[in-house]
Amino acid sequence: MRILGKIAFVWFALVFAGVFLIFYPFFLIFLSHQSLYPVANFLRKVWAWLIMLLCVCVPFYVREGKKVNGPCVFVCNHTSYLDIVALGLIFPLKVSFMGKMELGKIPLFGIFFRTVDIGVNRKSIRDSHRAFLLASEKIRHGYSIGIFPEGTIWEHTPRLKPFKNGAFRLAIENKIPIVPVTFYNNFRILPDEKYEYYPYILKFKIHRAIPTAHLNTDDSDRLKDEIYALIENELKSKKIIT
Repeated sequence: MRILGKIAFVWFALVFAGVFLIFYPFFLIFLSHQSLYPVANFLRKVWAWLIMLLCVCVPFYVREGKKVNGPCVFVCNHTSYLDIVALGLIFPLKVSFMGKMELGKIPLFGIFFRTVDIGVNRKSIRDSHRAFLLASEKIRHGYSIGIFPEGTIWEHTPRLKPFKNGAFRLAIENKIPIVPVTFYNNFRILPDEKYEYYPYILKFKIHRAIPTAHLNTDDSDRLKDEIYALIENELKSKKIIT
């Protein structure tokens, strides 16, 4: 079974990179100016759907409540690099990811974190603050922000790593809702650092938006704990963790 998984991973990698290379000249054009970033995000969405189609991975998700109209902060558990592809399926066209600064150094793919997305140097308080201010500026221009509050994929996946505070403080200071997303089985489809891929139904849940307009920055820890418990309980209810 693992041999088949490794063969399937080669196909996944070829599709992932091959489709991106086809789109790359267009990404260069539409990431050349901020006014064109939504078009680049549309192409990123098409890229994500093509990966799902060609790699026989069927997305299936449940949405609680109404879709948010306007900027929000998406927070998601991080179990696999497939999470980023999955988010591309559902995110609005005016969205920026926040992720580690090193992503901007990846050949070709790093173009997003040098333009529409936001790289964070977690080792520098000054640079982290700069990224926070840039995210707030994007929100004022109508952008939503996507953040993995765990910060990284860790060895105890699918159990949750403790959340960092930044996403929740960002939402509160900008008075915009937080939309939690729970990924159920991405770690089984594309396990981290195993170079294996197992086509299946990609399942996740978009939770009801949580308003923050009535909160202040002193509430950020409580909000962080509330959303951590929400995602953790969702994983427990599906018997993904105990």
